[in-house]
Amino acid sequence: MYLVLIGWLYVVLMFAVAQETLVRGMLVLFFLGLLPVLFLGWLGRSRRRRNEETGT
Repeated sequence: MYLVLIGWLYVVLMFAVAQETLVRGMLVLFFLGLLPVLFLGWLGRSRRRRNEETGT
């Protein structure tokens, strides 16, 4: 999973660098890179925590 995540961040970073303005690049990096990664991390942690509470 980490390899896919690193690949995704690399593609988003290259896409952000290719944008016309710095502000647009930062917005692309934030909305296509940072937000999805944080959401997936939150989902993973909540699943792990729920599994530890139930003992599975």
